[in-house]
Amino acid sequence: MFSCDFSEDAGDKTFNQQLQSLNSSLNKVDSAMVLIDEMQNELDKVEESRKNGLVENEEAEMMNDRIKNRYGRRIARNSNLNPTKRLPLWAGQLGLTEPQGMILDEDYSQSTSEKNVNEGFNSVVMVYRGSYAQAMSQASNIAAKAGIPMSKDFQDAQQLAVEYGIETLKGMAYMNFEMGSAELPEYTMSITVDEDGTLTLSVTDTRKLAEQMDDE
Repeated sequence: MFSCDFSEDAGDKTFNQQLQSLNSSLNKVDSAMVLIDEMQNELDKVEESRKNGLVENEEAEMMNDRIKNRYGRRIARNSNLNPTKRLPLWAGQLGLTEPQGMILDEDYSQSTSEKNVNEGFNSVVMVYRGSYAQAMSQASNIAAKAGIPMSKDFQDAQQLAVEYGIETLKGMAYMNFEMGSAELPEYTMSITVDEDGTLTLSVTDTRKLAEQMDDE
């Protein structure tokens, strides 16, 4: 009798925790959707002004950038269900390290865990801010330590840039997989650098993710 009652209590507790987690997630998604609608309304107004000749194309682009920057962080904050402050142990065991001297952007950094019954797979996205030169150097170091090659798509882009004399190609992308490939490694890993000095490190347990999707 005791063990039966205990199981029911434990089951109720787990169910309530899952329900609370789900409700919290839904509330965050709702808030993010409201912000997305607000942002789109402002972007539509700018486009209408541009069409009516009230603003020049260049000014409209600047206005759009300001709107996206203003709303982008708020949307990220509301849609970030599992913010993270450090690289998970399992990611470190894959040979990954964090960049040195760069600032972690916690609003955009998040993770999932195979230990969480609502998620069921490991993944992490870490976003760091710094100078462009710093991001490029750190990305190269991290990729070399983890054995992650430059992505084929980026290699092709670099080759085209050389052939056509394009000097404005910036950024970098290291990946241990090919985009669109049907065969993926157990863990997909990517390190990218944007021209504004943003370094993004992303890892996903693709096998566990596929299992979760099959279960659904």
